[in-house]
Amino acid sequence: MERLTPHDYQQAAIDKILAEPTRAALIGDEVGMGKTLLAAEVAIQAGWRRALFIGIADTFDQWKDHLEGQSEGAVTIRRMESTKAGRAAFKDFLAGEPGFYFAGIAWLVAQDWKYQNKLDFQGNPIEKIDKKTGMPTGKMERERIHLKTFEKMSKRKGSAVDAVVFDEAHQVANKDSIGRKTLITFRGAPDADGNPTMPWKIALSATWAGNSFENAWSLPRWCWPDLVPAFWNWHDIWCATEKVYVPGRKEPVNRVIGEKVPGEFIKTLPCYIDNRNHEKAPAPTIIHVDPTPQQASQFEDLKKDLMTWVETEAGETPLVVDVPGGLYARFKQLALAELTVDEDGGVAFAPNAASAKLRVLKGILDHWGDQPVILFTDSKIFAHLAADRMRAAGYSAEAWTGDVSRLERARIKADFVEGRLQYLIGTVQSMGTGLDGLQKVCSKAVWLNVPDGDPKLEEQALGRVFRQGRTLAHGEFEHVRLVMRDSQDEGILERLLVKGASIRSSIDSRMANTVEQAIAA
Repeated sequence: MERLTPHDYQQAAIDKILAEPTRAALIGDEVGMGKTLLAAEVAIQAGWRRALFIGIADTFDQWKDHLEGQSEGAVTIRRMESTKAGRAAFKDFLAGEPGFYFAGIAWLVAQDWKYQNKLDFQGNPIEKIDKKTGMPTGKMERERIHLKTFEKMSKRKGSAVDAVVFDEAHQVANKDSIGRKTLITFRGAPDADGNPTMPWKIALSATWAGNSFENAWSLPRWCWPDLVPAFWNWHDIWCATEKVYVPGRKEPVNRVIGEKVPGEFIKTLPCYIDNRNHEKAPAPTIIHVDPTPQQASQFEDLKKDLMTWVETEAGETPLVVDVPGGLYARFKQLALAELTVDEDGGVAFAPNAASAKLRVLKGILDHWGDQPVILFTDSKIFAHLAADRMRAAGYSAEAWTGDVSRLERARIKADFVEGRLQYLIGTVQSMGTGLDGLQKVCSKAVWLNVPDGDPKLEEQALGRVFRQGRTLAHGEFEHVRLVMRDSQDEGILERLLVKGASIRSSIDSRMANTVEQAIAA
């Protein structure tokens, strides 16, 4: 990869980070604003001897290309993972060998913690007891043991890291996440008196506050532990709450509903990078879909009896749902296609399941003609169903989900970018990261449905195609959302708009100071 010249706004951010006396930065740039390039330049210019890069597995090649390109081949990076080469890299990392190392947070956690049976005072495993019956369950109680792998490493002479760069850092936005507990164990080299110091810390995420303002504490606290107070003190200072009653409790509990004054907390952070260009994607075209007769019948059954009849190879079988979680999940699935029960008793979609959305989809794709299109859903099963059905109808389509191997994902991405694949159908959860370059060939997207409760997933997925460098070969960017009438689709869309506006008003200091203004904008 050739060396790229940073834009003026990126160079200003690089200079600001390198001059930051706290040696920490939170980069909240929007998707597509070049956070990786920015961080790579900082890493090279800072002259770090040992640095750890944490990121999504699929982004390793992106980091490698940028570090090698920006340093003109002088710097490279090694991936730590469970392969032979990855284990060798990890061994060198623990031993204090100089260099840049890359790993996913889940992999790092697996090296830092272990699960084992709980033992009694005699060293024997403790059997689980059923709380209702008081009888043994035949299963052993388990506990999590912190091995303190990286804390011990940091104490060995020459083995501490100079810096930790955490991409997609919202993965540890939850204050209680085990990933966060591992993250805070990394230390810098001891000072002249032998006391541990903090390494450089750079967190990158367009959605670093997660899906609730109370998650805005975790990363700033990691970056600036001496500035950001402990959680409950911070909570009292910054969080707006309301009292709500929950089942099983007599007294109401306080629920965080946002920031007291949106946008004020980030103004207290020493080095918050926010190069948001505020070029917003056009609103999606909403196409309302009526259910097929089979879907409508199942909807009515579920509403009335919490039970419906589904077709299996053995004939009609009753599907009974739990209340309310199971019912809600079934309604979401049913808005995609008619339900059935597989041979293992699991709820699924039959290969020929009636789907009003797939019928409407054909007309949309035929209207756009011979150009690449990305389709989003929150259902892995439906992504594969849609890909199978589209291929059977003569369309070039592949599913991109969390269970697709890394090599297969690389092949699918290459086929899409190089024009051998026209339709890419992915889950919102799996397409939010690691797919840079799609915008160069695709300017159309269809939302078959979206996950409830987490607006950042939708924002990240949209950022795969609506970002800097997007193509105009097929006209302006367009996206369509299929919404089934009188289904969960309508409620989910409304809740995501409100929740997303609340989060954006907190992490972007230049936005309006009220949720209502943010929504109107």
